[in-house]
Order: sequence, then C-alpha cells, then structure tokens
Amino acid sequence: MRNRRSAVMMTFVGAVATVGFALTDLRAWAQDAPKAATKDAPKQPAGKDAPKSTAKKRKGGLLAPGGPKAKALGKEADPLGKQAVDVTKNLTAGSFHYGFKLMASDGTPLAANYYPSRLGTGAPVVLLVHEKDRSNKDFEEKITDFGDRPLAEGLQKDGYAVLAVNLRGHGANARRSLGSKDWQMMVADLQSAYIFLVDRHNRGELNLSRLGVIALGEGANLVATWANLPGGAVSSQGRASDLNGLILISPMVDGRSQGIKILQPLTALAPRVPIFVMVGERDQASIDVVKAAKPAITRVPKNKVEFFPSSLHGYKMLRLEPNVTNSITKFLEETIKAKAEEWEPRYNLDPVTYGEVSLVAHKDDKEKEKEKTEPAAKEAAK
Repeated sequence: MRNRRSAVMMTFVGAVATVGFALTDLRAWAQDAPKAATKDAPKQPAGKDAPKSTAKKRKGGLLAPGGPKAKALGKEADPLGKQAVDVTKNLTAGSFHYGFKLMASDGTPLAANYYPSRLGTGAPVVLLVHEKDRSNKDFEEKITDFGDRPLAEGLQKDGYAVLAVNLRGHGANARRSLGSKDWQMMVADLQSAYIFLVDRHNRGELNLSRLGVIALGEGANLVATWANLPGGAVSSQGRASDLNGLILISPMVDGRSQGIKILQPLTALAPRVPIFVMVGERDQASIDVVKAAKPAITRVPKNKVEFFPSSLHGYKMLRLEPNVTNSITKFLEETIKAKAEEWEPRYNLDPVTYGEVSLVAHKDDKEKEKEKTEPAAKEAAK
C-alpha cells in the first residue's frame, strides 16, 4: 500500500519538482499513473503466506509524500513568519491577511492571498478559485447579502482559514494570451495551492481534513478536474478525503470551458465528495451542463443543485444574486465546519516555495463605520 501510494502521489501533474514533489505532464500522468502504480508495486504472496502489515492505520485524510512531522512546525523557516513576525504582534488573529507569490510546478509565480484563522488546528479551510478574465480580487469585494463583507474576510471572521489564488495569466500575475496547455497547467497550479495548505496545516494554522472549495465559472471546471485526479485532495484509495465540501458556481458548458470539461469529473465525484452546484436559470453559459449533471449529483442525498431565477453568471451571481452567500455558508457549516476530525501532522517533502510576502491589515468595524458616515457628515456640514 505504501509503495502504491508513493507511486501515485509522486506522479501528479506538472513539469518539474518545485512544490513539494516531482510532477510530470498532466495528460500523460492522468493516463499512466494508475498503470504505473500497479506495475511498480511488488508482488506479494497471497492467502495464508501473505505477510501481516505492521503499519499503524491512520484515521483519515490524505498524506502528501515525504516524511512525517511529529508536531506542528510553527514558524521555523517560514517565509510568512519571517516577513511579518514584528507586525503581527500588534494585530489580532483574523484581522489581517498575507499577499505572496507561490511557485507553481513549472516555476511560474502565482499571486495569492492567505487569510489565517484565529482557530489554529481547529480551523476549517476554504480555497477560492476565480473565473476566466477575473482575479482573486473578486473575493475582496463587499457583498451586500453577506453583511456588507468581502467573501474572503467574511469567511475568515467566521473562523475559516482562506486561500485565494490567482490563476496563471490572471490578476497580479504576468498577463499574456493563454492557450489550451496553459489551462491544463492550471489544474497543476491547484495542486500547488493544495500543497501550500499542507504546509500551513503542518504549522498548526488549520485542519486540512476540513477543506472546502468555492469556484466560479471556468474555475469550477478546473477544480472538478483537479479533485477527480489521483493525488489531489480526494482519496482514490479508500482513505478519508481532505476535500469535504465542493461549491461550484456557474460551471461552464463544454463549448466555453477552455477544453476543461466538467460533466465526467462531476459524475465521478458525486458519490465521493459533498457537492453544491449553483446556476442561474437563464445563464446560457452554464445551465445545460448543470441540468445534465443534476441526476448524478442529486442521487446522493448530501449533494445539492440550486437554480436561481437569474441570468447572472459567476462573480456577478456571487455578489448580486440574493441568498447565494446564505446558501454557501449553510453548506459549509453542514459539511466542513461540522466535520469532527482531529488535527494530525502530514507527510510532506520540503516546504513549498513562496516569497514576496506582504501583510495587509483589515479595517475594523469602527473604521468601516467611520468611512460610511464621514461623507454624509461632510455633506451636512456644508
């Protein structure tokens, strides 16, 4: 079992070893990993001659490859800790976030924001993935239906750790035209984000076995594809999975999905991961694929598909459609937040490569209220 697990995990998507383990080409890996795992595993005698396993069974969660850590890593050799150690002394937990560059598997730097939780090892964690031609700044915009809070800060305030990554070629990353190979590599980029979270888990900042993902538009297609591949956050070997709540808003029909089709991975994931899909009834970019996937998704009682009387899509639906954020928070509470899973250290190789760290302090409620009232006060004083 250990050999097979190592073979699968060591052959995940990508080109070079930069984010904790060696990566190979996505398409070749997707086709060959299961065969390689079977081929490379040594044959064992069957029946009564089979050796008895002395390995200690692990209660749940996936193991990223490498050596086990006996305890949380803390701030040793931590770029986030080194960059902000003096500043954070004056900030309360949950009142700031880090901006940084995460190195993808092929060496491409990816701009990202990480919002640590005040709950430490008890914290559920949410990965936020934007749609095409947008960025992770979408999760910094205030949402009226969410208490006038941005999604990322609001989730952090509710106790979640949050990671919002910019897809390559988007946001603060180097901008260029993107081809089909780039979109395939974005699936590997999500694995890099996942290994970053393994690192933060081992530093005692979150509990990765309580992982949820919220993804919009093309990002939903990418996330479903990533989650369905061996070596990601969903176990394919009978172990408990890290991913325990998958929220997809406006997933794209095949003709508009940049070659990242979603129907097959969604159908495969439906019995393995709690899934919630949301779409506008008049959203022509998404409605057909959601209708096609609905029977497979809703066959499992814990899964949900919700249709809204709207033509809004992706980011606009998240921000402007009433009750979307209420549905999101309820689903997260019922899945990852309610999940009882003890924190345990994970296998991992070297810490992921990231740098260019900055710290952003959030405005407290008093400052926000002052910003609201100041313009009116100035106008009245005229």
